[in-house]
Amino acid sequence: MHMDILLKELQQNEAALSIQRKESVLGNLSYMEEALLLAADYRRTPQKLMIIKNNAYTAQKLYERLQALLGDEVLLFSLEESLRVEAIAASPENKAIQMEVMAKLQQQDAYVAVLNTAAAIRFLPSPEIFRQHCITLKQDQEIEYEALKQLLFEAGYTHVSRVDQPLCYAARGGIIDVYSMNYDHPLRIEFFDNIVDSIRFFDIGTQRTIEIVHDAMIIPASDLLFTDAQIAELVEQANKELKKQLSQHDSSMQKLLQEHVNEDLDLISNHMMESRFYKYYAFLKNRSTVFDYAPDAQIILSSVEEVQDSVKHMHEEMVAYLQELFQEGISLHSFDVFADLNSSFKQHSPMEFHQFVDYKKPITSQIMTMSLGDINLERTMQEVVHQARERKVLLALEHKEQEQVKRLLEEANVSWRTVTSSDTLETGIQFLNASLPEGFTCLKEQICVYTAKELFHSVKKATRYSNKFKEAEVLHDYQELNVGDYVVHNQHGIGKYLGIVNKKIDGVHKDFLHIAYKGDDVLLVPLEQFKLIRKFVSKEGASPKLNKLGSGEWEKTKKKVSAKIAELADRLVKLYASRDENIGHAFAKDTPLQKQFEEDFEYELTPDQARAVQEIKQDMESAKPMDRLLCGDVGFGKTEVAARAAFKAVADGRQVAFLCPTTILSLQHYKTFMKRFRNFPVNIAVVNRFIKPSDQKHIIQDLKEGNVDILIGTHRLLSKDIIFKDLGLLVIDEEQRFGVEHKEKIKELKNSVDVLSLSATPIPRTLQMSLIGIRSLSQLETPPMNRMPVQTYVIEKNFQMVKEIIQRELARNGQVFYLYNNVKEIYNVARKLRDAMPEVEIGVAHGQMTREDIEDVMLQFTDNKYQVLVCTTIIETGIDIPNANTILIEDADHFGLSQLYQIKGRVGRSDRLAYAYLMYSPQKQLSEIAMKRLKSIKEFTQLGSGYKIAMRDLTIRGAGDMLGPQQAGFIDTVGIDMYIEMLNSAIMEKKGIQPKIKPEMTKANVKVDAYIPSTFATEDYEKITLYQRMEDIHSKKELLAMMDEIKDNYGKLPKAVQLLFEKKRLDICINEPHVNAFRELPKAVELTFTSAWSNSIDGVALFEMMTTISKNITIRYTNGKITMKLPKLKDWLYTVIEVLERTEPMGEEQTAS
Repeated sequence: MHMDILLKELQQNEAALSIQRKESVLGNLSYMEEALLLAADYRRTPQKLMIIKNNAYTAQKLYERLQALLGDEVLLFSLEESLRVEAIAASPENKAIQMEVMAKLQQQDAYVAVLNTAAAIRFLPSPEIFRQHCITLKQDQEIEYEALKQLLFEAGYTHVSRVDQPLCYAARGGIIDVYSMNYDHPLRIEFFDNIVDSIRFFDIGTQRTIEIVHDAMIIPASDLLFTDAQIAELVEQANKELKKQLSQHDSSMQKLLQEHVNEDLDLISNHMMESRFYKYYAFLKNRSTVFDYAPDAQIILSSVEEVQDSVKHMHEEMVAYLQELFQEGISLHSFDVFADLNSSFKQHSPMEFHQFVDYKKPITSQIMTMSLGDINLERTMQEVVHQARERKVLLALEHKEQEQVKRLLEEANVSWRTVTSSDTLETGIQFLNASLPEGFTCLKEQICVYTAKELFHSVKKATRYSNKFKEAEVLHDYQELNVGDYVVHNQHGIGKYLGIVNKKIDGVHKDFLHIAYKGDDVLLVPLEQFKLIRKFVSKEGASPKLNKLGSGEWEKTKKKVSAKIAELADRLVKLYASRDENIGHAFAKDTPLQKQFEEDFEYELTPDQARAVQEIKQDMESAKPMDRLLCGDVGFGKTEVAARAAFKAVADGRQVAFLCPTTILSLQHYKTFMKRFRNFPVNIAVVNRFIKPSDQKHIIQDLKEGNVDILIGTHRLLSKDIIFKDLGLLVIDEEQRFGVEHKEKIKELKNSVDVLSLSATPIPRTLQMSLIGIRSLSQLETPPMNRMPVQTYVIEKNFQMVKEIIQRELARNGQVFYLYNNVKEIYNVARKLRDAMPEVEIGVAHGQMTREDIEDVMLQFTDNKYQVLVCTTIIETGIDIPNANTILIEDADHFGLSQLYQIKGRVGRSDRLAYAYLMYSPQKQLSEIAMKRLKSIKEFTQLGSGYKIAMRDLTIRGAGDMLGPQQAGFIDTVGIDMYIEMLNSAIMEKKGIQPKIKPEMTKANVKVDAYIPSTFATEDYEKITLYQRMEDIHSKKELLAMMDEIKDNYGKLPKAVQLLFEKKRLDICINEPHVNAFRELPKAVELTFTSAWSNSIDGVALFEMMTTISKNITIRYTNGKITMKLPKLKDWLYTVIEVLERTEPMGEEQTAS
């Protein structure tokens, strides 16, 4: 392991020896010190160690440090501390990690497990029961398909239509997919009848097989696992208790309690486990804790005082919560739901660390944390060199960071060496390629260890381990039709989609889309003609009118919109033509300095970022002034792209103006730029209302003389007195937020300068396509690494709960947004929170404050002067407060989806798990729409595809923003897709480009039973997607690739689906150049070949070949063309295809010879 070089030095440390002797004398340990001592002890004698910390936060901190020292031998087992929170807000991520660790606790021989207090006192299924719920599968094993589904369900797996995150399973065709936490990838199990035919891993993103394995073990997905005997015992005891407790209520409450308890017990009996059922452990006699998983472990309480405190707190909170539930008639109050710490330890003799050092026998490790102020790298390095004269100095850095430090050492003529973990430390400076959370000094051992934190002030973001939860992905396909959606048919207008029906017509089955129009008219569209239909997509809540079939009103609407679109196209084309003529400055190619600047970036660029940078540089290097729009969600890395463009301009001796809509953004960009450019000779200044007038004068003077390279600022930049010596690039952040008069000023600046606009509002893909050549666009769509999806909960508002959620975020040193959209009451809300938590600083921001005041509050919030910000929806968009990771939204049912999504996007900006709580008032019934809205926001965060609805809303808004308000109205009349199509053809026409007409494929449309049975693909949209994809295929190669993929995803193809592929194959064949015509007759099919082919082939060879294929083919030669006739016998479709495929090469041989 990579830190052994360090750990072996500490084994003789007095404190480490005291741990070896199992004395309980250490106290007041810092995280790093504790981690070093435990790791040194573990390296000396590897065994099972369990360290109990007081809460999830301290456990996480110790875990991060131990993991840096010991790697994968460290486990973090942290359970929910509050039953109240768990009942409504169990996070699937935490649950998954917990299952993985429970499996490892049993299987590994030695480890260091870090637990929080909750993990030590909560009940868990016994190790035996956990093992019984593990499912082992081998190839060729006999097991019923349905039986495996039942086992997965009992082990706590959730059924989904597509496995895209852990703890879920999906079933379709002859396949079961399941994602068990002990593997990096999900498993796909294919059945042949009741035999496991194959087991393979597949990729979440592509859903394709990665590798085949012979056997697999699936671990449980829930920690509520009961045997049938336990369920019987639990139900019996709970019913006894219910009889006793009923007497404490009046009759209406009694009925309520009875109903609730019965409902719970019903669900439990059917293995329908929910996290709120944990409290039913109170009714079991034999219960287990985590210590049963490792009967021989050494336990350490760290510190014993804090852990006892935590136990007490958990008990108080639990009793209050269960009593409250009892009072409300929701559940029984039986408080025996936590184990008694001391009795669970009986067989282990625990060791104790203390909160303070034992003054009778003071033993200390003398390991000190470094406290370095904000000194720059050069100063710190002088200190390092000085210490290296007598001490062993270790610099634990990654390669990239080492380079910079080595440069400084070489300049100072100081020698250094590179070591690996197996070497021994010596006096002097040594580099180790590793990353530690923080540095320290061991006074006794004369060792100093420095990390990136001390040298570069950079906080290392330790990823816990690759996040198996799917990052929220950007979906491009919102064409998922759901029953009840509106659709637009090219000729008939707007109707309502009612699902897919399979009808038998002329003795053959076919799939149709069922669409209802005004006045009970119904249209059936064969799925193969899906192209004529598109989903009607417009802003949320805008529902269109249905058209009447054959009434001509749809034609009128289309005409009207079409005329307006033509005007717009005209304007757009003219506007941008004038830009072409203005000759701008062609920037030079990249300099070596540019390369250095780009390598100084601490993260990898995402592929999108790299592409955008490339496109921008090309624009800058051409003489035509650049006008590029860079879209990307907040946090997707727009700033880095802009920084590279800015550097390029400065390197070529030009100045850069960076225009921001708000003071705060200007400050944030200034900070980011200062940090990003710190190692390069670039002068950056900022102008906004916080800069003193005297300083502004200086800046203006320097700007004129060319001493300021990059000027960042608000619309103050547009004032008359600000004159650039040589402006080369203008960057505009959030362009849509500037008013009209500012826009005019910007336009004046813009004419000959290269312009890069940044926007967080995305615009639809298709709209970009049609604007190509009018305005260049780059889109960032890959979220940065370690972005966790935001955990979203929909809950009834409850003040106790609110308090707890806030305290919990503050416990991990975070900050909280509290959204309350009513200015009149907002101060009362803040006061109520202040009274409940006097130690917390609470700020208020609302829309009736002046812009300046809002900014001041936000700044103080950014600097953590307030821990909680109570605000209306005006939380400035685009502001990054990475430390605010919890948001509470009161009366969430009043907001629109995209609003909620954007608000929710305020949190989860860092690598911490973020939480959003959507609250509604308990006493009121939610309207159906509001409930649906909350539900969909919840669903879409959990599956990371919330993007869908919000993206839909945002992209439509983005399109409206870009094209103006009048056009936004038209988008609502015909739906965005059709609108964009019309705009596209209008632009083409104005530019005088003839629209390319794609050659239509001739379709044979033969009568065979080809369709997709519901047993094969259960969801409608799956069927639609399959048909759509088939429609897009134009070659045999593509067709085979698709067949492969479908087999991989669904298992063996049923006959009807096979025929669907064959039908498509026939279509491809008859479009080959040697085929002239294809006709299907009632009893036969007729093929006619082209005369060119007919006259170039060897007739005898043809006859011979045909007789080998089938005796029933008749061949004629008329009008210079060969015609064949085949009777429709069994499997005739395959015969026709064979004939076509084998005749195709014959013509080539002739022409070649």
